Amino acid sequence: MKKPIHVWFEEGVESGASVRRLVFEGAEGRRRPRFDVWWRVPGVTGLPSPPVLDSLLAGHLLWAAKLGQNLVVHGAISRGGLFNLGQLLEIRRCLSPQRYPRPIELIPETVSSPRPEGDPGLAIAALSAGLDSTFTVVRHARRLAGEASYRLGGVVMIHGFDAKLDQADQFAAMRNRVEPLARWLDLPLFTVVTNSKQAGGNSVWPHSAIPLTAAALSLFSSRCGIGLVSGAAPHGSPRFGVSHPAVLDALVSNDAFHVVTDGGAFGRTDKIEALLPFPEVIKGIKVCWEGSDPSRNCGRCQKCVMTRLNFLAAGMPSPPCFDTPLSLEQIAALPLPDLSAARDLFRTCWSELKQRGCTGPEMALLERRLRWVPPDRSLPAFLRSRKQR
Repeated sequence: MKKPIHVWFEEGVESGASVRRLVFEGAEGRRRPRFDVWWRVPGVTGLPSPPVLDSLLAGHLLWAAKLGQNLVVHGAISRGGLFNLGQLLEIRRCLSPQRYPRPIELIPETVSSPRPEGDPGLAIAALSAGLDSTFTVVRHARRLAGEASYRLGGVVMIHGFDAKLDQADQFAAMRNRVEPLARWLDLPLFTVVTNSKQAGGNSVWPHSAIPLTAAALSLFSSRCGIGLVSGAAPHGSPRFGVSHPAVLDALVSNDAFHVVTDGGAFGRTDKIEALLPFPEVIKGIKVCWEGSDPSRNCGRCQKCVMTRLNFLAAGMPSPPCFDTPLSLEQIAALPLPDLSAARDLFRTCWSELKQRGCTGPEMALLERRLRWVPPDRSLPAFLRSRKQR
């Protein structure tokens, strides 16, 4: 039996920023027997202590499970969170037994039920400038979901995910890109700086993506009992069999902080169509992750070109978030190394263009490129289900 990993919570103020830490001791295979995972919230002090540690721990359960070591938590976990995190571990192990070879236990010092009476029901939302998170923030802030919309108490950008910790200038440029959106929505834009992805979370990415995002949002759980994250499949394809489906996302919720995954039923073109009335919002969207500058869209990589095809399907061939118009050469250069990649293009670009009656040289080129792809049996059923909504 392996020795457990012990975890402590620490907090304080450093250089005018609230700082929270989880201190881990006993993780096997680390250079140091004791290391910190930290979160900083620049410009914010007096942030009340989180009543439980559930959300901070959620993003680190999986690398502990990969090591096969129990976690002994010297602090409080809510009863609901203890159940959900246990379910998360069990389901991940069933889905990926080679990655998580043995069951582990989460052993808290105390168990509590912490939400205060008269909670205002505010939500805090993650915002990366991507299409999915932009759609979610605008959808709820502008109440596009009607009475189902959550009241937002703020939005959070996380430095340490897309932009690495040593890329301060790039992160600043990314933040500048979304500041106009936050001002337009009259929402405070917070920054959380964290090493949580590089301190273990990266080894199980993207399984850890939603739990680590929830951890950053949970720093505001004393003000906002709901964390709003955007749900999506790659390039807007049907949300089946993707890396972090909503049923698993929900398991990072607990009695103190409830994580809601929004927008999983919408394809990328659907989301663009919902944002068409807000051109200034579209101008700030940043989808690229392969370009040299994380603050702008390169316009040429697979993610950029496929998103441009989604815009084309929505009737916007030259969206303002790209510096140049879409060209046939960019479509022709899309890599299709295997059948899986071709079907992604078929499902998420060609099908949405075809469904909306689009015509033109782009359609002709896509048709030639996809002519060799066998019929996709899942697509007709998916399209029928969309028409029935």
